[in-house]
Amino acid sequence: MLLHQFLEEWAERTPDATALVEPARRTTYAELDSLANRFGHLYQRNGLARGDRVVIALENGVEMVAAYLGALKAGGVAAPLAGGARSDRLQHAIADCTPRVCVVDAGAARSLSLPSAGASAASHASADAHTVFVASSAPAAGPDDLHCALLDCPTDPLASNAADTDLAAIIYTSGSTGVPRGVMLSHRNFVANARSIVSYLQLTAADRVMCVLPFHYVYGLSLLHTHLAVGGSLVVENRAAFPNVVLEGMREHEVTGFAGVPSTFALMLHRSNLGAVELPRLRYVTQAGGGMPPAQITQWLERGPKADFYVMYGATEAAARLTYLPPADLPRKLGSIGRAIPGVEIQVTTEAGRRAGPGETGELVARGENISSGYWNNPEETAERFGPGGYRTGDLGYADEEGYLYLVGRRHDMIKVGANRVGAKEIEEVLHQHPAVFEAAVVAAPHPLLGEAPVAFVALKESLADAENALRAFCASRLAAYKVPVRVIKQPELPKLSAAAKVDRGALRAIAADMRLEAVS
Repeated sequence: MLLHQFLEEWAERTPDATALVEPARRTTYAELDSLANRFGHLYQRNGLARGDRVVIALENGVEMVAAYLGALKAGGVAAPLAGGARSDRLQHAIADCTPRVCVVDAGAARSLSLPSAGASAASHASADAHTVFVASSAPAAGPDDLHCALLDCPTDPLASNAADTDLAAIIYTSGSTGVPRGVMLSHRNFVANARSIVSYLQLTAADRVMCVLPFHYVYGLSLLHTHLAVGGSLVVENRAAFPNVVLEGMREHEVTGFAGVPSTFALMLHRSNLGAVELPRLRYVTQAGGGMPPAQITQWLERGPKADFYVMYGATEAAARLTYLPPADLPRKLGSIGRAIPGVEIQVTTEAGRRAGPGETGELVARGENISSGYWNNPEETAERFGPGGYRTGDLGYADEEGYLYLVGRRHDMIKVGANRVGAKEIEEVLHQHPAVFEAAVVAAPHPLLGEAPVAFVALKESLADAENALRAFCASRLAAYKVPVRVIKQPELPKLSAAAKVDRGALRAIAADMRLEAVS
């Protein structure tokens, strides 16, 4: 099974069914398939061969989805990235994956000194480099204008000799060093993971999911794959920073599903009229993209819509998903990430390389058809993270007596305070219990006596007098002394990675590295 065949199957079975809903337009399965075919022909006309890469830097919408699926139809490998003038991984990705074709929006074109619509693309590409097409708000006559180029391409199906082991996409994600690395994912990886998610969420063609997560982020991409797999619909909303707009869209379009990362739910809980919006069709909610504090989950269950809440855990290297916690188990297993999804095996492995016992901390190692083959152009890190035993996630955790998994932190998030090892996650969960805290993140800062010490960064949802001392005292009443942050830094909001609104811990580590902690007791 090839990933784009999900679309082709439903375009044939239910051509008039809605595939995508955007604020100003709806696109049927037949229309999406035809547009994807146009993109595929466009790529092949510009020299795309099996295995060549296509960089796509567009915001969520029918053009982005069709450009992505068209690359697969043409036998290419899609590299979806954030669009706009501040796309933080685009330049690195182009240099790294050497695409044959780039499809970018006008902002991304400007950031790379590429032509605006109407200018000649040929003058901006070397003989063996890429051809650039720019998606502009108004069609232009230039050879690089995407709209004009597509109109000249047929909607006929494309012949393909691709195999399910071929790469479908390279997804760029920040590594522990902060340098983006390209995760290689095949058609088989994506199809296996989509089918597993469809199984435990019990998705059907009647499902309609609200998409606020970008499709260049693997969690957002999994929403696209799973709903195309069942002939469902996706409601695209690119204004995630305005939670009331999102809620109104969920109500208007009668969505059955919603997916978010922890900051998504924080916004809805504290900066929206969540309790005032009726969502009778909402069937399920999924959360992944980082640990959501148990206190925040409890708030959502109390104040959010009455829909099944799935806590999930995954990685880009897993084509999105590794574990899920069934909603029925949430009350008695709060704080757990659940158990492995169908088709995946997860083992907790100690530093000595043996299987950890119940309650014993080790690294989570995963195996399954959804697991990536490694990192593009990075054999050293591929060898370190992927092997006969499976994919080493870098996440530390343990399994309880029933096999439910719990995370304690990432290997590089463990803080060595003197002779003690402290998990940032434990401190963050305590800070989130304080009624004034909106978001919290903890990183290590160099300390002249202890080696390292925890430093907390917080954003508040309400005023708090002498916030630093108040929050340190709050932690001291709940944590051992060596786990109490030596500093609590208040910020208007925590820095985010543009790909998924996840906290940018690299930026926080850089701030902490420059701190002078000698005078702090």
